[in-house]
Amino acid sequence: MTTEILEKLKNDLDALKIKTFEKKRATRKKDRESIEEDIQFMTKRMLKNYELIKYDEGITMEYYKTNFFIFDVEDIIRNLEREE
Repeated sequence: MTTEILEKLKNDLDALKIKTFEKKRATRKKDRESIEEDIQFMTKRMLKNYELIKYDEGITMEYYKTNFFIFDVEDIIRNLEREE
């Protein structure tokens, strides 16, 4: 993964973290459901765009658990930064 793509991945991960924070703060059920849909879309897009399965084969089993997904992506980023 190039440095430029790695930076984009970090930015997308930050956006995902913000969405999860928004979901926790949402008071209306409809708002939480809408944010959850956004989160699911973002995780699927990240899996596809960055081909994360190449770096962690188990990531697809936990992508729907946002906290685990965030942790796994952070781990991938750390490993890629060590390799550079």
